[in-house]
Amino acid sequence: MKNMKAIAMGLSLCLTGSILLSGCSAKAGDELVRIDNGKDSISYGYGNFVAHYNQAMYDLMFAGYYGTSQDYWSQKGNDGKTYEDSTKAQVLESMEEQYLCKKHAKEYQVTLTDADQKKIDEAAKKFLADNSKQAKEQMGATEEYVKTMLAYETYLTRVKNKIKAAAKVEVTEEETAQSTVSYVKFSTAPKTDEKTGQQSELTDTEKKAQKKAADNVAAASDFEKAVKEEKGSLQTESFTASADASESQSLPADVVKAAQDLSDGQISKVIEVKGDGYYVVRMDAVHDAKATKNKEKEIKDQKQEDAYRKVVDGWKKKLTWKVDRKLWKQVNFKDRFAAKENAGADKK
Repeated sequence: MKNMKAIAMGLSLCLTGSILLSGCSAKAGDELVRIDNGKDSISYGYGNFVAHYNQAMYDLMFAGYYGTSQDYWSQKGNDGKTYEDSTKAQVLESMEEQYLCKKHAKEYQVTLTDADQKKIDEAAKKFLADNSKQAKEQMGATEEYVKTMLAYETYLTRVKNKIKAAAKVEVTEEETAQSTVSYVKFSTAPKTDEKTGQQSELTDTEKKAQKKAADNVAAASDFEKAVKEEKGSLQTESFTASADASESQSLPADVVKAAQDLSDGQISKVIEVKGDGYYVVRMDAVHDAKATKNKEKEIKDQKQEDAYRKVVDGWKKKLTWKVDRKLWKQVNFKDRFAAKENAGADKK
């Protein structure tokens, strides 16, 4: 319930730059999404508000990285789409998912109580009171739209929780059993000049020095002390004990494979990974109970999420959801939102 949380916190916004009312030729009451051949719809005004509310969330986050002058919304991601287009696509998907959860809420005995409505009303009023007139105009925020979004978020969260709780998922020991190792790597990869950014290969002398450091650690009785003496960086990694060695996200397959042959407390020989470095591994726990428990939760959560997605995907196949692309194109993120300087004073 990210949106509800942000509003409940009394998020205060202002605009950076001049006001440019997005999509000025469109009217708030225009039909943005036609649902089930006209049986229901979502207005342009509401869609415009949700899009700009999400923009505001990102603007506050990005300000710390880019400042308020850089035009990050027109930058393209790995998929070739601008961040603006990608965010708008996510907004449409989110609105469809929220709509479906509300539509099927009764099937899961989900309703909004009078107490829920009271909290929504209070949160909406506070949001409108906390934000500048310019920000609200650019966002297209009205009390009705804010309440609607909060209600949709509430339905989605509760229906999702019900579906996940009812999902019959099985998590096996083979999937969850985790081994944990400590390791050090003495790199033989090309080094980068901090000033020029240029890379250069290590000399044979440098590579020999790295190999000697690894040999010293592998031969030591005190693993951690030896790593420190050789100026190495001690790292810890957990991986699925029965999994293929190539499945580790942090360690090369050869290193994981060597670690899988160790018993608790045992230190490996030096493991060379071409073009990467010399590794030395200590097996901390062949069966790490804590890491296994965390992995079990992670896998269970993912399977429950998959079960929820499957239900929603089934609903989507039965829904006609037609977006007016010309109207939606009028929503843009040309103006930036920023936190009001006195926002902290508003949060009491």
